[in-house]
Parts: sequence; structure tokens; C-alpha cells
Amino acid sequence: MEKFIRINFFLKLIFFLSFLSSFPLLAQVPSFDKLEQLYDQGRYNIVYNKARRLLNKPEFDYSLMPSFYLSIASLQLVQKPGWRARNEVEIDSAFIFLDGLELTQKGVKLRLNHVDELLALSSDMNDWIAELNAENDSYLLKKYNKKVALLTGSIRKIPNEFPVDTWVAPEVTVQLEKAITLITYAQTFVGTPYVWGGRSPDGFDCSGFTSYVFMNQGKNIPRVSKDQFSNSTHIKADEACIGDLVFFGQNGIVSHVGILVNEPGKPKRMIHSSSSKGVMFQDIDNSKYYSQRIIGFGRY
Repeated sequence: MEKFIRINFFLKLIFFLSFLSSFPLLAQVPSFDKLEQLYDQGRYNIVYNKARRLLNKPEFDYSLMPSFYLSIASLQLVQKPGWRARNEVEIDSAFIFLDGLELTQKGVKLRLNHVDELLALSSDMNDWIAELNAENDSYLLKKYNKKVALLTGSIRKIPNEFPVDTWVAPEVTVQLEKAITLITYAQTFVGTPYVWGGRSPDGFDCSGFTSYVFMNQGKNIPRVSKDQFSNSTHIKADEACIGDLVFFGQNGIVSHVGILVNEPGKPKRMIHSSSSKGVMFQDIDNSKYYSQRIIGFGRY
């Protein structure tokens, strides 16, 4: 059930990125009004649970509202240690979803209509970061400081007015849609253990994971990481983004590979099979170990 909900969340994201035409204005939806009311009351656990249930109802597939409230409730709840430990994937999904809202007209409209909630969320999260600074909690600061800063910067750029009739949404390409589908599939394996030579859901090594994910999305790539690098189209670091491969090693020899999940120009982040923790999301730019071992980026 957990995996289904997580997959469904990303599918909603794919749907919204690919749906560029404006949707007709609709009458008030009581379920959405209730989410807004409960969120304003600070009842974030209830909002989170109700939004998850709405995501499983096909009649609401046209709307971003369940995913929006799931995301902002998740980031309010991240401050609770127990909840945070149980829901790391949902937290990652929330940052990705909110960051992606500026990609389409539909998402921009939603941001404008809910700017007060987003500004309040930004304020609450920055207060939390300040508390972590005061407590010298280096682990959580390293994990969330930059993410909160990027989210805050994005929210502060929301305009006071939005010329709906003249604004043109950025083109969302088929390649981006396929890349998001790829990551949607890849993230269902979060927590799968690392197994040397593994290439199945029972256990993956790094290149076994990437080749398996690409194969199941209709793209056959070499099995070994160094061959994946040599056979890919090499791209510049500032162009590498979601769906591209990132390769690591030393002295020019590739020994590890992951799949990027970041947007172009944003801090590098990947999903990979780590030898210590298995399949997981990993910040690259914030990691001294990984950032110093990048050999290059490849695209298939």
C-alpha cells in the first residue's frame, strides 16, 4: 500500500507536467475546501492523511490540489522526528513537487492562488532551520538547509500579479515526461538492499540498478558502469538533469553510477544503489565524497 501511494504521488506529478492546456474553472470542491480549512488550523497530520486518500480517487485526477496539500503538510511534519524518520521518501517527493510547480501554467496558477500558504510554510521551515542552527544539529542542517533555501527562493519569486491571458507556459518535452516516469519507477525500489552483482528487486549493485530501471522503461543499456559511461552521450554538468546518469570514480576510472533527479541548473541529486544503504536518494553537491569523485554525465 505504501509503495502504491508513493507511485501514485509521482504519477500525479507526471500528469501535471504533461497537461499544458488550461483546465476550465471549476466550482468549489468540498474535499479541497476541507483540506484548506484543516491546514489553516494547523492540523497537518489530518491534512496529510486526507490528501493521501484523495490521491487514490480517480475523480480527482484532474487536480493538483491533493498533491499540493500532501506536499505542504509533509514539510510541516518534517519537524517531528518520529514522522520524519518514517516518511523520508514523502519528504523528498514534497520538495520535488513544489519545486516543479513553476514548470507549467497550471502549476504557476496554483502557486499564485496559494501564495499565503507557501509563504507561511517558508517562514515555518526557516524558523526550524534557525532552531537547528542554535542546537548545532549538523546532520539535519546538512540534509535540509539547502533544500529549504531553494524552496524559499522559489516561493519569494512568486509575482504579486499573474497575467493569465498573456503568460505562456514553458514547453514540457516528451523527454522530460519520460524522465519523470523513469524516476517514478526507480523510486519504488528505495530500501532495496545492495548486493554485489545484483540486478533484480531482491538486491542491486549500482549498475545493476540503473540497467534494470532503464530496461523496464524500454531502454537497454550496458550492464557495467564503465560501459554505461562509454556508450552514453556525454553532456556538460550544467546540462545534466533528471533521467541522466552520473558517473563516479578515481583517476578517470568509472566505478559507480546513479540516476539524476534534479532539474537543469539545480543542485545535483540522484537515486542510486549505495553499498552501505541500498537504493536511496542522495545529494551530490552537498557530499564531499561524491562531489569530488564525479567523472562525468551521460544521457541515453
